[in-house]
Amino acid sequence: MAHVRFFKLLFSSILLLGAVNVNASDYRFNMYLGLGPIKIPAGTAHLYDSEVFFEGKQVIRTAMDINSNPTTDKIFLLRDTIESYNTKEGESLFYKKTINEGNKHIVETAHYSKDNDRFIVDLNTWDMNTKTLKKHSTEWRSTRIFDMMSMIAFAQNIDTSDREPGSTENLPMVNGNKVVQQYMVYTGNKKIKADDGRTYDCMIISIRDYTNGKERETVKAYVTNDSKHIPVLLEIILATGRSIKALLK
Repeated sequence: MAHVRFFKLLFSSILLLGAVNVNASDYRFNMYLGLGPIKIPAGTAHLYDSEVFFEGKQVIRTAMDINSNPTTDKIFLLRDTIESYNTKEGESLFYKKTINEGNKHIVETAHYSKDNDRFIVDLNTWDMNTKTLKKHSTEWRSTRIFDMMSMIAFAQNIDTSDREPGSTENLPMVNGNKVVQQYMVYTGNKKIKADDGRTYDCMIISIRDYTNGKERETVKAYVTNDSKHIPVLLEIILATGRSIKALLK
């Protein structure tokens, strides 16, 4: 079960931190599970977007396809697709996560709306094995609610030129049938070599939350220090002190 949690955290973190230019994104990642000095290939991920029609409007669909490889399949098979529909101005419309993990086949959806100064999201979870609605909830916030993919557009606009390490953004984000609080913290800059052989000047973004009243760092994202903020390295911090990495391909 520990390996299952490792892979789910890795794939979710790629979605959370894949900060790319919404006008022309098409990025691929190699994913690795680190076991001491050994780095085991774990699978691939593909992040991309396109213009489509949704409810009669031309919008941006941002999507991620995630696939474990044959070696990883023996531990935990994963074939997920996550997609988010947003206006060109960045307004969230609809989010869908199709989960195929082992024997688990679930679809999670989020429908966004506004009522005066309230941002509302209707959340549903469907069990595709039984074709039944398992959970439903409605949440609202006084500020915009994000999902894994709509956070991409937000992250691409982060400008660290006039920020000091420690600068923080608080972002409520859809997670299953609830909205959780996430924190994006800028911690500095570093040069990183990716799987494409190139070395990139990157800024470091730490993703944190609070668990049992304590701050917890779950991910370090190294993204290019330019207007595109391309994710080069994603390092997932594990409770054991080890990490899982995803490198730009």
